[in-house]
Amino acid sequence: MSGEQREHRSEGESGRSRHRSRARRTEGEFREHGERRPRGAGGGRRRRRGLRRMLLWLVPLLLGAGSLLLIPWWSERGLRTAERQLDAGDAEAALQSVEGYLQTQGTSDAALALKARVLVKLGQAAEALRLIDRVGAASVPEMRAYSEASLMLQRWMSALPVLEHLVKLLPEDADLLHELSACRARLGRYEEAIEAAQRFAKLPRCEARGYTLIGLLERDRGNNQKCAEAWSRVLSIKPEADDLQVSAGEFFLEYGKALMLSGDAGRAEPALERGVSLAESAVALAWLGKAQQQLGRREQSERSWLRAVQLEPLNFMALEGLAELRMQQRDFAGALALLQPVEKESGLTSTTGFLLQRLYGLVDQPEKSAEWKQRTETLRRLEDARVRMEQVIVNSPDTLWAQVFQAWYLAEQNNREQAKVLLYPFVKEDADEFILMLWTSLRDGLPLPGLEYVPMEAF
Repeated sequence: MSGEQREHRSEGESGRSRHRSRARRTEGEFREHGERRPRGAGGGRRRRRGLRRMLLWLVPLLLGAGSLLLIPWWSERGLRTAERQLDAGDAEAALQSVEGYLQTQGTSDAALALKARVLVKLGQAAEALRLIDRVGAASVPEMRAYSEASLMLQRWMSALPVLEHLVKLLPEDADLLHELSACRARLGRYEEAIEAAQRFAKLPRCEARGYTLIGLLERDRGNNQKCAEAWSRVLSIKPEADDLQVSAGEFFLEYGKALMLSGDAGRAEPALERGVSLAESAVALAWLGKAQQQLGRREQSERSWLRAVQLEPLNFMALEGLAELRMQQRDFAGALALLQPVEKESGLTSTTGFLLQRLYGLVDQPEKSAEWKQRTETLRRLEDARVRMEQVIVNSPDTLWAQVFQAWYLAEQNNREQAKVLLYPFVKEDADEFILMLWTSLRDGLPLPGLEYVPMEAF
């Protein structure tokens, strides 16, 4: 190496030595000399070391937090699967998914609530209610399951407040309005039931079904004229009476009956004929015969009644009609022979009793005629009591007696548990004898007190 090269190398090493020395100077020395610390490797290394330290504790923290979120999401995938299956209408598969979750993950309120919803779709209402009573109903689907299960078990009083709350949340839900209307009617609250049915009828594509429901409610509360008006409107929308809550045959039968009870036999006859053609039954034929009789079609009415008796030998209306035709022909013995088979039947009406009274007199059996006169008077009193009870329920649904009579009707329909719930607030030591008799029969499983015990003077 030449002297010039050695000199150049010496100068280079000297410069690098000074640079390292300068880099090692403290921050204080730089401040003391009024110099700025050069932006070099020292500051960058410290920042990188700080970043590495931060990542060392931040990454585990993020992984832990992610795990806390991911584990429940992953473990609940069985419930999400069951929810999708339930929404798709496959309740059997949904039940298997929920049961699998409960076996592997243990019991949880969410799983039990979902199981209850599935059980409702499978028709297992009692078990569904047991689960909902255990975990509660916090969401709209859970409340709907509770109301549906209650309706299945005819627990009208349990379903009513839940349905009313749901309708407030979902005022345009057609199914809820229909269920609310029916539930109110079951408790004798016909005005409120019709109000819900009218709201239902105003929803898109619900007018025909809505007015069918209104007609059914008006029929049940004895307002046949309004029933016929509602169903006339249904036919203006659906002339074939298809896709309604009742079959077309039943619709035309009930429409014809409403017209008959409103005194319009002329319009009733074609409706009843249509009902018979769609679904022949003894009831439809008996009403058709009655319409034909009122219109002076004697031979046609006789044929209709004879056919009704072929289908149902103890059809009271058809037998009465045929007996009256025999009486017109002065065949009193033949008329009596037609009615004698029903003498010991339950459900006998005062009109049949009166015919038997007359016929026994006409065939010169005064003792039997007197017997049937007394029985007819008893039947008429019982019918009057029932009519008065129905009037109280319809016209004054919030009164004590309306609630008592509705409890009696619920029990008559084999819904004694709901009858007990409805009657219980009025059971006191000084309560009316009828109330105490009804409570005793419900509590002890005894026959209901007869309508002869209804305190007619109380209202």
